[in-house]
Parts: sequence; structure tokens; C-alpha cells
Amino acid sequence: MQIFSLLAIFFALLVAIFAVQNAGPVEINFLAWQFSNISLVLVILGSAAFGALVVFLLGAVRQVRQAREIRELKSQHKRLQETIARLEQVAAGTGAGRQEREQEA
Repeated sequence: MQIFSLLAIFFALLVAIFAVQNAGPVEINFLAWQFSNISLVLVILGSAAFGALVVFLLGAVRQVRQAREIRELKSQHKRLQETIARLEQVAAGTGAGRQEREQEA
């Protein structure tokens, strides 16, 4: 996890350096919108922030899905443990009853 954090900081630093070195005004056309004389720094940093937000949201969805799956698997594991214990009790009771019948005969 630490290596991931270090790589994220390193990447953010590279994006910041790139943005500062390319600070000239640009014209942006996106679908029906048109923006003129916007600093390229804002475009680069805004794009990087939007990308980070998308990655965060996708990661959060994945974690919620995994947490739900873990909760379901724990519940299933508990039910199976109880079934095993119940079957072991039945097997022990059946085995004891059989031994008593064999001794009586």
C-alpha cells in the first residue's frame, strides 16, 4: 500500500510540473461548449482531478461489492459450521446407539 501511495504522489508531482510548464492560454471546444483563453494549467489539473475522482468512485464501488460478498460468505460459513456440528452430533448419537444395540445382542 505504501508503494501505491508513493507512486500516486510521484504522478501528482509530475502532473503539477507539466501543468506549470505549460501555462499558456488555450481554447477548449467540448460538444456544444466553447471556452476561450483558459489557462492550460486549469485544464490539465482539472482533467487530472476528474480522473482521480473517477478512479476513487470506481474503487469505492469495488470495495462496497467486496464487503457485501465477504459478509455473505461469513454468513454462509457460519451456517455450514452449524450444519457440520449438527451432523456430527447426529453421527455421534447414531454411533452410540448402534454400539449399545450391538452390546445388547
